[in-house]
Amino acid sequence: MDSIYESLTELEKTGLTLRDFFNSHDSHSLKSAYVRLNPSAAVNLTDRAWLEAEYDFNALFVGPGKLLAAPFASVYLEEDALVMGKATLEIRDFMAALGLSVNQESNIPDDHISCVLELTTLLLANTRQTSPYRSTLTQYINNYLTKWVPLYIEKIKTHAQTTTLYTVADILFYWLDELKREYQYE
Repeated sequence: MDSIYESLTELEKTGLTLRDFFNSHDSHSLKSAYVRLNPSAAVNLTDRAWLEAEYDFNALFVGPGKLLAAPFASVYLEEDALVMGKATLEIRDFMAALGLSVNQESNIPDDHISCVLELTTLLLANTRQTSPYRSTLTQYINNYLTKWVPLYIEKIKTHAQTTTLYTVADILFYWLDELKREYQYE
């Protein structure tokens, strides 16, 4: 791994690896991220199982067709369940207040789970360096993450057709649970 990862906590590393998984753009990046999340998968999953996981990933998060577990906060936070709605603009404003933004060249909405995970990890790392970030992180967890990520996890578990995607949902669940134990309700 790159040297930047050496300074991260396990919670932060897992957050970035989950980000990489949900931001996968081909079978290689999907497999690479999953093996980092679940090292035994490197030897336990066949080529066919990886192909099935890739199909499952696309059905859940990419398309074509209706996404079975849309990776956008706005789908879970808005009455109309639309991407790029008010919830997207709110997280964009939250990031702007921190001096951050999503790389617009990527065409990924600000409320995509990969952006959300990266922002969470950035806040976690900064919390260790500067204490004022702790209240920002706590606010972010209480007022944002816990409002929609559990619903997203539930959708993944309901619609996943492979153990691979179900396992990632479990890892995301335990990661969020650890965040809540550390930072929620301060």
